Amino acid sequence: MRKALRRLGCAVLFVPWLALMFAPCFVIALVSQGEIAIQWSDVPEDAFRIWLLRDVPIGGVGIATSQRRAPAQPAEGGEVICTLIEVRFVVWQGNAERAGALPSRQCACYQRARPDQAWQTLSMGDEACQLIGK
Repeated sequence: MRKALRRLGCAVLFVPWLALMFAPCFVIALVSQGEIAIQWSDVPEDAFRIWLLRDVPIGGVGIATSQRRAPAQPAEGGEVICTLIEVRFVVWQGNAERAGALPSRQCACYQRARPDQAWQTLSMGDEACQLIGK
């Protein structure tokens, strides 16, 4: 029993230690590239994205997360998929409210007739949010 608790303790401490060791690599990549984006699928805007706020009078980062939502599918076939994108900002310099760096939610819906085709924009904004019920 004691060995199991010791192993569990090591495993629990290993994850934060590993995150701390990779933090400099993450910061260097963010500063040199300006953004880090992880694309989840071939659907447009379906990604996790972190970027530096450089062109505005504030210092900070923007963080965008997306969720895929499937609305009712069209009767004639094909595929419709929507993305719900939530954008947040972490600001350490300047006034976020004055610069317009406030949390927001954006929606976009895409369609394609066959899986080998590219996605086409179906709707964006409030219309897309109504399609997915948000």
